Formats: sequence, structure tokens, C-alpha cells
Amino acid sequence: MSTWVDPIGDVRKVLSDGPTDKLRYRKEVMNQLDGTNRTFKTFEARRLSDFSQSPTAPIGVYVNGAAATVTDDDPVSGEFTLQTAPTDGQQLRATYYVQWFLDAEITEFLVQAAEWIGYQDAYLTIPEDLRPAAKEYAASVAYQKLSAKFAENLAESYQLYDAPDKKRFDPVSAYMKISDSKMKRATQLRDDVYKGRKGQSGAPRFQTIAGRARDVAPGR
Repeated sequence: MSTWVDPIGDVRKVLSDGPTDKLRYRKEVMNQLDGTNRTFKTFEARRLSDFSQSPTAPIGVYVNGAAATVTDDDPVSGEFTLQTAPTDGQQLRATYYVQWFLDAEITEFLVQAAEWIGYQDAYLTIPEDLRPAAKEYAASVAYQKLSAKFAENLAESYQLYDAPDKKRFDPVSAYMKISDSKMKRATQLRDDVYKGRKGQSGAPRFQTIAGRARDVAPGR
């Protein structure tokens, strides 16, 4: 049995959550432009691009379209400090990459996928024919978690006007639909494998995890 070489990277491909998958181009940032304030914040969590490390264009911060010097940056919180404070009426925008999930989170999604398939928590030893099902299951759990994040009232973290326009896009419903679709696909892929194996039953039983029912492969 071959060991799964890059399960985290493979799940990231399903989620389109690699290091250069999610670009935010010339996006507005938060805080006041008053000629004195030099500290600003990008909206998204887990920004990958570090503005203080001499980023290569188009990555970086721009004032009226010209690259600005960033003296300090914390990509985890999104907060950065400019060398020169922009004034009222100037346009301040930033271009950067973001990522939804940490490696540790994807590892947990894979552990749950292994348990669901019937390999306890040993996701590295999931057979090749069951890995497509494991990736879809992990993606389903990921989108469920993403939906929960957006369900949190953003006004608790940001000023109310920073919240997204719910009339334009409802991320909670959208991500839950994707999660459900991924779960159906994962179940189909898993059951197709078990039905094709002699002596294996395709009928799952159920466990409840974090308040949500999930399928578990026979023998668990």
C-alpha cells in the first residue's frame, strides 16, 4: 500500500486554496486617510502576501496607483503600517493573495475523512482508489466550516459598513450548498469503490459529529 505523498496539497487543489489561487487585486483597505494615520488593515483573514518584504508587482500597497513603502506588516491580522501617511482624497489600495485554511485545519479535515471511510485517523494510508472520496469529504467539511465563519456577525469584528452586501452575495447559503454537493460526491465515490470490492458492503451507518450527521463506512 503506497503512502499518500501530499494529501494537504491535494485537498487544497480541490478547494482552490493554494498559495496563488486567491488574488485580491487593488482592493480597498480599512482605516482613515487623514494625512496622519499610517496604519491600515486588509479585510480578509490569513493574508499570505507580506507587504514589508519587498513584494514583486503587482503584489503590494498603492497610493494613487503608485507603490507605497510598508515599514511593518502582520499578514495574520492583516494590519500594516505605511512609511508615509496618505491624505484625505487619495486612493489607497492593495494587491495580495489570501488563503482560507491553515495546514493544521486541512489535516483535521483529512482525519475526519479517514474516520468516515473506515481507516480510523490514518489518512496517509488511505488507498488510492478511496482518496478521491477522502478529498471530496475533506472539502465538504472545509466548506461547512467556511459557512460557519461567515454566519458569525461580522459587525462583532469590524464596523458595520465593512460587512459584505448580503443582497449581492449570501456566502453562508452558497458555501453550505457546495458542502452538501461535496458530501454527495464523496459518498458516491466511496460507495462505488466498496461496491466494486468483493466482500465489502456499500451500506453506511451514521455518526453525529459537531451536531451534524455523517456517513461512516462499514466496519467502523
